[in-house]
Amino acid sequence: MIRVLWIQLAFTKIITEVELRFIFLTFSFFIYISQVFATEPYTGIICTNKEKTTKLEFFFKEKDQGLIKVYKRVEGQFVEVGQVVGHKSGSFTLWEDKNLYKGIDFAWHLDKVTGVMKPFILSESTRRIKINPEPLSCRAESFWY
Repeated sequence: MIRVLWIQLAFTKIITEVELRFIFLTFSFFIYISQVFATEPYTGIICTNKEKTTKLEFFFKEKDQGLIKVYKRVEGQFVEVGQVVGHKSGSFTLWEDKNLYKGIDFAWHLDKVTGVMKPFILSESTRRIKINPEPLSCRAESFWY
């Protein structure tokens, strides 16, 4: 009697292991044959003033050879605000911000050595505005967008 129960128990264990291996192999096969896409984060910057009352977030996305689009967080969402209009490796980056002042050719200048970002007017306009020249301190950040 004990021998019969032991044989049934061993047989059940073998069947269970076979079922688990079959399920594992089937699952592994479908993962192997399916295409897996991974997205990398975009490189960006977060800039704040000395008192931490102003916070700006930008990220940069290369579209074509030499064309880098700039996105800015506005009300929790990233919106395209322009493109990089000038840069020198390891020195500075200059990009336009068409969202901040409508009708004004406005840009940001980031000194990559010091991490300081300052406002910059690209061209004169008939509209006069007062731009706060307060420098912002920036640090690199990765954004999943």
